[in-house]
Amino acid sequence: MQLRFPSIFVLLIAAMVAPVHALAEPDNSGYVFSVTVSSSQQLDVVLDRAEDLRALFKPDEHGKIAIVLHGDELQLFQKNNYASNQSTVERARLLDQDNIIDIKACQTMMRVLDIEQNELPSFIEQVPFAPAEIERLQNQEGYTRL
Repeated sequence: MQLRFPSIFVLLIAAMVAPVHALAEPDNSGYVFSVTVSSSQQLDVVLDRAEDLRALFKPDEHGKIAIVLHGDELQLFQKNNYASNQSTVERARLLDQDNIIDIKACQTMMRVLDIEQNELPSFIEQVPFAPAEIERLQNQEGYTRL
């Protein structure tokens, strides 16, 4: 099951307004979001929520937020699309650099979209298959899927 734009929006808002004590459980390794959006505006909403979490969420205490991309949004990060999506790509880079989010790209979908591995920024970790990565994060790393 993958989250579409409206679902991810609702879940990210819910995470933002959750009581701080609910986020403070030290046993939680992190949260994983399966993201499939179709526009830079929709991806910007996801990044907006991640930025909002920065004030409430300390990754060293609560774990990271893994965002697994496996849809058309991968094209937004292609080097030949950088000029038109620069602000989105740079926001994602800063959130990753600040350890707020960890962005992962599905190589299976990259092949479907004809995206070469060297066409994505180096801060995006490439994984072979999104559903398997989500399952791995849950089962091996203790992430909670939202």
